Parts: sequence; C-alpha cells; structure tokens
Amino acid sequence: MKPFSVINTTLGRRFGLRQRHRVLFQHDIWPFAWPIFIELTCVVMMGIISTILVSRLGAQETAAVGITDSITWVVISLLSAIALGGSVVIAQAFGRSDREKAQACASQVMSLSVLMSLFALLLIYYLVAPILSVVAYGATVQVIDLSELYLQLIVFSYPALAITLAGSGVLRAVGNSRLPALSNIMMNLLNVAFSYPLIYGVDELFPGSWSGLGLVGSGIGIIAARWVGAVLIVICLIRNTTLKIQLQRYFRPFQRETLVEILAIGIPSSIESLMFNLGKLITQIMVAGMGTVAMAGNVVTFSVLLLLNIPGNTLAMTSTVLIGKRLGQHKPNVAYQEMKLIFWLATGLLTLFAVLIVPMAETVARFYLSDDDVVGVVTNLLLINALMTPVWGASFVLPAAFKGAKDVTFCMWVAIVSMWGGRMMLGYILGITLEMNIYGVWLGMYADWWIRGVIYFYRMVTQGWLTVYRRKILS
Repeated sequence: MKPFSVINTTLGRRFGLRQRHRVLFQHDIWPFAWPIFIELTCVVMMGIISTILVSRLGAQETAAVGITDSITWVVISLLSAIALGGSVVIAQAFGRSDREKAQACASQVMSLSVLMSLFALLLIYYLVAPILSVVAYGATVQVIDLSELYLQLIVFSYPALAITLAGSGVLRAVGNSRLPALSNIMMNLLNVAFSYPLIYGVDELFPGSWSGLGLVGSGIGIIAARWVGAVLIVICLIRNTTLKIQLQRYFRPFQRETLVEILAIGIPSSIESLMFNLGKLITQIMVAGMGTVAMAGNVVTFSVLLLLNIPGNTLAMTSTVLIGKRLGQHKPNVAYQEMKLIFWLATGLLTLFAVLIVPMAETVARFYLSDDDVVGVVTNLLLINALMTPVWGASFVLPAAFKGAKDVTFCMWVAIVSMWGGRMMLGYILGITLEMNIYGVWLGMYADWWIRGVIYFYRMVTQGWLTVYRRKILS
C-alpha cells in the first residue's frame, strides 16, 4: 500500500497545484491582463500601420522615423521607470488598504513625470543637431535632415506621454486596467485617423486639392493623438472611484517621504532603462553605418516583433502590479506561484507566435514595403528571432515581476552587465569586426537576452527577489 500512497500523494499535490494555478489565472491574472492585451494589441497595430504609412514615403523616411523613435524610446523608458516606481508603491499601499498613501503617491508621480518630460522636451529640441550627429552617425545627409525635422515635432508630445504613462500606471496599480486600455486604444485610433490625411492629403478623393505634408503630417498626427489620450487619462483619474483624487491635488508641493519611496524604485529603473536604451542607440549607430537598407530592415523587424511580443509585454505589466499587491498583502508564497505561472505562460505563448511567423516572414515584410533588399533582411531577422524567442520570458517578464517586489537594484546591475558585455561587445565584434553586418548586431542582442535570462531564472527559483521584502519585514 505504501507505494500507492506515495503515488496518490504526488498526484494530489500536482492536481492541487494545477487547481491553484487555474484559480490564480482565472481570478487574478486573466481579469487584469486581458484589457492590457487588447490595449497593447491596438497600440502595436496602430504603430505598425503608422510605420507602413511612413514607409510608403520611402526608405529614407522610414530610417528617419526609426532614428527618432530610438531617441523617443529613451525618454519613454525614463518616464516609464518613474511611472513604475509610483505603480509599485501604490499597488503595495492598495494591497494593505492604505488609501491615503496611494492618493499621495499618485499625485506625486504624475507631477514628477510631467516635469521630467518638459526637461526632455527642451533638452532635445535645442540640442537636436549634436544628438543626431551621434545617434545617426554614418547616415546620409537626407536621413539626418529628415530625422531633425521629425524629432523637433515629436518632442512636443512628450508631456502628453508623461501624463498617459504615469496616469495609466496609477489606474492599473489600483486594479483598473480597463480605463487605460480604452483611452490608449482611442489615442491610437486617432493617431491613424489624423496621420493618414495629414501625410497623403485628400488628393485621391478630391484630385488637385491637397497632397498632404508627408513626414511632417505624421508628426502632427502623433502629437494631436497623444494629447487627446492625455486628456482622457486625466478625466479617468478624476472620475476614478477608488482613488478619488481631486484635480488641485496634482499641483501640491512634493512630499519628501513619498518622493523618496517612488525614486527608490524609479532611479534604479531609470538607470537600467537609460543604460539599456543607450546600448540600443549605439547599436542603432552601428546599423546606421551599414546603409539605408539595413536601417529600414531594422525598423521594420522591430515593428513586427512588437506585435509578436504583445503576450510577453502584457504579462510583464501584469506581473509588476500583481506581485506588488500580493506582497502588500504579505502573501509571498502566492506571489511566487503567480510569478512562475506568468513566466511559463509568457514563454509558451511567445515561442508559439515566433514559430508561426516563420512561414509568413516574407509576406509580412512585404506589408511594409516592396524593396526586395529590405524584405530579405526582415525575413532573415524574423527567422533568427524564432530560434531565440524561448528565452524572452526569462529576460524581460521576470525582471518586471521582480520590480513589483522592489528588487530593482539587482535588475539594474544585471541589465547593465548583459547589455554592455553581451549586446554591445558581441554586437560590435560580430557585426563590424567579423563583417556580419546587421545579423551580427542582432546576434549580440540575443546574447544579451540569454545572459539576462539565465541570471533572472536562477534568481526566481532561489527566491532572491524577495530580499528587499524580507529585509523590510525584519526591520
């Protein structure tokens, strides 16, 4: 009877674990994640459509947008890091029913984000030429001129981005992922609605009337859509019944204690994002020196990968809030179970999508543009990506979950080491020294993924990510 009792116990544990995972998925993960999934899908699809609209203007315009986006993503990552700090503090306060703390943090993170965005706007607008001389090093004069024109337009949307990112983070932290989804979907639909006529005009409908503004029209459309989105987020915050923050509270002076708590998460996350995106900018410089075809192929491939990585990014955003909430409730074991479940879900879904895109790689590339050389680059990069995707979840979803536990300093150092030791060094050696061109640069990027993934997976299973939480409990 003893062997049978052991078998029954083992099966019971496995069944119980599966039941627990099913409950966690149905009651916690899925209700929170599905609005984010729909939101990201719409955002990425609108971004892809915007890229397609611009790519029809030509390879130079596509390259200019890619250069501008690489700079804008640095700003977005810094603003997102501050928003993350606020989200984690609010989620943990919300988990322990400390509404006053959540309200104070919400107003502080909004004000701080707007101030940072204004600083970025002024800095980039007035230093656009020296910035592009570094970021677009090796690009043609035409591409640099177009990049300067486009970037000086886009910077005026940065305060709107700050409001949207911080406000969405606040709403998600208190368990409301639907309102940010709706406002962001509306913003991106308006982006396409505004951009198309501004880029191409209405000459097709009314011959001889107006042929549009080209690349400038795209910039104006993005600015208008982002500001509409910011207004919608502010309205959602004012009307939110959970926080009930009055508009005038956002204009109060900073509170030192709350600000320090936000920045304790935001600063390491900002440094991590800055180093990560600085590394991406340097790889952008490497690619820029490889010609317009390589640059256009790089932009298009990243656009496709944004779509493929939606499940991973959805679960990453979900994990930060859920882990923060669980630790606020002092339930570390439940947090660990949710983290593992989210990680394996992300890994499985991402691998599935990456494999499915392989037979359609060339067709997908031709949705963007018809240049055979660029299509060839995009097709090859998507094939390589399918082989490397299984490590994406460990590389990006796990650190997002760790940040919900305020384990941000560790993530910062890992990201810096893997970026400069993997992506930068190997990317340079393979791409430039060994003349593998853009494929070598991308292999360096995948080396970065693997270094991060292995380290983060080990930290998950050893539960080192609970270090900050345990230290706070003991104190």
